[in-house]
Amino acid sequence: MSIRGILSSFIYHVPIKKLTQADILYLCHDNSRPILLYGKFYSPLIDSIIIRLSSFSHITMALPFSKYSGSKTFGNTVNFNLYVIIALVKRVLYYKTMFLVDINNDPLVNFYSRLLLTLEVKIIIGIQPSTEICIAANKHNIEVYDVQHGIITTSEEGSYYNSQKRKSFHDLGKPNYILCKNVHSFKKILNAEIDIKPIMIGNLNKYFYKNIYKNNSDSTLFLNNQGTILFTLQPYAACDNDFKESNEFEGILFPKVLLNFILNSEFNFILKLHPAQIQKSTTLRKYIKAFNKLFSSRSNVEYIICNQKPLDFSMSICDLHITYNSATAFEAMDYDLTTVLLDGDEVRLRYYFGDMLNSDLVLVDVDLRHDMQKLFRKKGDNSEDCIKYLDEFSSNIRKKW
Repeated sequence: MSIRGILSSFIYHVPIKKLTQADILYLCHDNSRPILLYGKFYSPLIDSIIIRLSSFSHITMALPFSKYSGSKTFGNTVNFNLYVIIALVKRVLYYKTMFLVDINNDPLVNFYSRLLLTLEVKIIIGIQPSTEICIAANKHNIEVYDVQHGIITTSEEGSYYNSQKRKSFHDLGKPNYILCKNVHSFKKILNAEIDIKPIMIGNLNKYFYKNIYKNNSDSTLFLNNQGTILFTLQPYAACDNDFKESNEFEGILFPKVLLNFILNSEFNFILKLHPAQIQKSTTLRKYIKAFNKLFSSRSNVEYIICNQKPLDFSMSICDLHITYNSATAFEAMDYDLTTVLLDGDEVRLRYYFGDMLNSDLVLVDVDLRHDMQKLFRKKGDNSEDCIKYLDEFSSNIRKKW
């Protein structure tokens, strides 16, 4: 929660009575809008669906407490958060707590209920819709679709999908469906005891970068077509001292085997920093300074634009993924990218990745001896699968109405 987000609730407040009917109510927070395109902030996950389902009338609710709405965003985004603030104040006055206590008389549930009835909403689509809006939708027989945005976990305490999360509300307050980005997640939900139905929607991030973002000027990072390798860095906290001593260059940790490979290769390379390395300005400057010294003479190495964009931007335009032992290997699988792991500690890798190490899309090669080009992703664009899934989804919800 930010001060700017709170202020935006007052400055950009839109009264419900000024709005027209909407078939679909989308839910999106600023955190899911990382792309500035044509002067508007886009959400690859939500706006890909909006564009494909454009025949349905819609409104996007800027979730609490977003800064952006209106002309600054795509998707007819409206800020209702002044209503949310009023509801939370009432909740504190009535129940002496900020948290949901009484699902039958809660001020926030009541606000969402009034919103849904006023807009005559038929379905809700959002990223992890709140318990309150799901309860309100349930009261009016409105189906709620959650858009998967990360790795789904059902066993971790506090997880959005944990079966105990809504136990005190008689298991109400959860979405009816999860729009899954891959078969693995689909099967995981299908076999989980959480009473939420999975629907395949495909990799919406990939769809966005392949079909919507593709004409943007910085979507082409290299002039040649030699193939592009993505290397995702990490803090290396789990590395042993020997690794740290033999892999430090220009004040940063960077695998020596990869450095030599880059300096003697004609492939293109994207060097994507870990979020912790990007968010801390002093660390970011240190890495950029080191990269300038190491690769200033190499036109085939990119580390500026990619670190201003989400990881999915880089994933969508590369042919192979290399990392030490980062969890980015999971994201790479969604893009049908082979991941080459540089960590030789089999016990640690087994703990991190489990059965994933047996996949054709994961290879341990600490010396980079393999023929990398043979590991490149095949050029077929399976973002067409996402188009198929979106069209099926559109057809199915139309049949329900």
